[in-house]
Amino acid sequence: MMYAIISIIVIAVVLLILSFFMNDKFDNLESEIEQLSISTMQENYQMKKKIKVLEEELLTDDYSNNMRHNSDK
Repeated sequence: MMYAIISIIVIAVVLLILSFFMNDKFDNLESEIEQLSISTMQENYQMKKKIKVLEEELLTDDYSNNMRHNSDK
């Protein structure tokens, strides 16, 4: 009975020590998710900038067309 308890304790200590040296897969996954999130935010920001520029161009073109149309009358 004593050998079983000592064996279990020794195995537990060895597994505990090994757990500190093993590569944590969750850290890698967390890093990948963080990179994906950052790249998505950057793409979203760039897309919003492009849309804003396009909207300004459309408004400017629309205003120019209205001014020409009104001056033709």
